Amino acid sequence: MQLLIKKLEKEKKLGEKASKYTQIIDDKSVSHGVLFFIPLDKFEAKVLIPAPFHESLFVHGDPTYQQVLNHKEAMMLK
Repeated sequence: MQLLIKKLEKEKKLGEKASKYTQIIDDKSVSHGVLFFIPLDKFEAKVLIPAPFHESLFVHGDPTYQQVLNHKEAMMLK
């Protein structure tokens, strides 16, 4: 996760809004969290914030990449 933060700092994108994400909902309409897609040079990193912790990120609109990556429940997926 720290490597991801350093790459975004280098590209000066850490303070940008995370605009590409999807909410994960099952067939019973139960929310399981939000999956964020963070663009880097050659690929996109996928970071999951599980429910109900993701709700606090959207209180003031879309969160920044820094808020997503520094969230204590954030999990980077391969």
